[in-house]
Order: sequence, then C-alpha cells, then structure tokens
Amino acid sequence: MKYVSLLPPEIKQKRIRESRQGKVLRIIFLVFVGLLGIYAFLLVSTFMTRSNLQSLQAERQSVEDQAAALQEYEDLYNRMESAEGKINTAMERVPEWGDFLSDLGSVLDPDISLRSIQLSYQAENGSFNMDGWTFAHGNVANMLQRVYTLNQLEDVRIQVSSETTVGERDAVQFTVDADLLPGPQFFDPDGEDN
Repeated sequence: MKYVSLLPPEIKQKRIRESRQGKVLRIIFLVFVGLLGIYAFLLVSTFMTRSNLQSLQAERQSVEDQAAALQEYEDLYNRMESAEGKINTAMERVPEWGDFLSDLGSVLDPDISLRSIQLSYQAENGSFNMDGWTFAHGNVANMLQRVYTLNQLEDVRIQVSSETTVGERDAVQFTVDADLLPGPQFFDPDGEDN
C-alpha cells in the first residue's frame, strides 16, 4: 500500500523543515544540557579540590611551623657539637696522670728502688722512661711483667739490665721504656663526659 499525501508541496516542505528544525533544536538542547552537566560536575570538583587544597595547605603550614620550632633545637645541637669538638681539640687526649701513677705504684714491688721516672706527652704522643735498681734479676722480670699489664702503656721494653753495686751489695740496674697512650676524650662521642 502506498500513501498519498494530499497536502500542497509548500506545506509539506514547511513541515519537513519544521521537523528538521525540531530535531536540530532537540540535539542543541541535549548538547547544552550535557555541557551544563559537565560544567556543574567541574564546578563541584573544583570546590572540592579547593577545599582539599586548603586543608593540605593548613596541614603544611602546621608542619612548617613545627619544623621552624625544632630548627632552634637543631641549631643548638649543632652549636653544642661544634663546641665539644673545639673543647676536645683544646683539651687533647691527655692521659689521666693520677690514675696512671697510682697504677704504676701498685705494680712495683717494695724490692724495686727507682732513681727516676720521666713522662712526656705532647700532641697525642707520649713516652715513659723509668730507671731503677733491685737486688735480683727475678725482681726485674716480675716488675716488667706487671708493667706490661698497665693499660696506659704499650710497647713496653727493657733497655738496660746490668749488674752494679749498691752499698756493698750486688744489684741489678734497669731502664724501662714504653709509649704512653692518649687519654680519653674530654667529651665522649656517646655523650658521657669525663
């Protein structure tokens, strides 16, 4: 079956034109509504992003304020470390003389007689020299063995051990040399002061 339109061609053309215009207007309206929806979505996203950004900026400012407050302590710590380094340099690592002489006195037998003790220490290098005499070689060996146990000395060696006469008795004269070790730092790196 075939449809036949009885409308004049002008009216028919007008209706086709209006129908096309209606379709175009609907498409434009749909595009407009779509763009309006996208705009609304972007607007809401922008406000949410701004809100998040403001909270992050506030948090960042808070952290920066805390860091600024701690900067003072870091500066104080650096100044303290620098001062301790200067003090350690100025004080060097001088041996603890009182402890050393007390330890030396405790290792010497009463049979040992000393003529001289020479101690020198400069710029973390020290030397120890001790001259004396006793009546038996065994006393020299015992004394030397005990001097080896002193923590403040290293490279302990006997330079001279010779027979001599003291009063009218035979005696053994000796000379002991050693290196004197540096003492502890004035400020210990572990934070324990001497």
